[in-house]
Amino acid sequence: MSKKNNNKEVKKKELSKLISLLNDNNNDTIYLVDISNLNSNQISTIRKNFHKENIKMKVVKNTLLKKALEKNNKLNTFISVLNGNTTVLYSNPSKGNIISRIIKNFHIEEKSEKPYMKCAYFQDSFYFGNKDLDLLINIKSKEEIIIEIINILQFPMKNVILSLNSLKDNIYNILEILMKK
Repeated sequence: MSKKNNNKEVKKKELSKLISLLNDNNNDTIYLVDISNLNSNQISTIRKNFHKENIKMKVVKNTLLKKALEKNNKLNTFISVLNGNTTVLYSNPSKGNIISRIIKNFHIEEKSEKPYMKCAYFQDSFYFGNKDLDLLINIKSKEEIIIEIINILQFPMKNVILSLNSLKDNIYNILEILMKK
């Protein structure tokens, strides 16, 4: 096989992997970021932070990513931001705001605007630019909302149970007084 045909096969495989990554329903949280101008230590640090949270990081070529996005109707809005360095971050839906927290914390620690969030897809919505990081950080996952609802419901239930216990004690005291008479 010639070098040219081998190169085409490699690109087809990469495109196929990228298409499946973007179409994977377990990766419903996808960020496109620019990590250019970060030194190797900074990239290593941010990779470790993402890895701790099971967030995948993949540097891709824009032409390849554009081809993959053209085959995905849900994410083709990303095409408009494909310029310069592009890194794809992806994870399951419950990690969406964790990605934003890691990026924001990195900005604070390194006193830098990089990595720059080009755009993100989280909970069926698109977000653009670093200006939306705070918004993404404050979005609650479905699990967090369910936990909040359970906690809200627990408080009145505890009051009812305490009231019933108090009532039980009162009835017991009344019966004990009546028995003594």
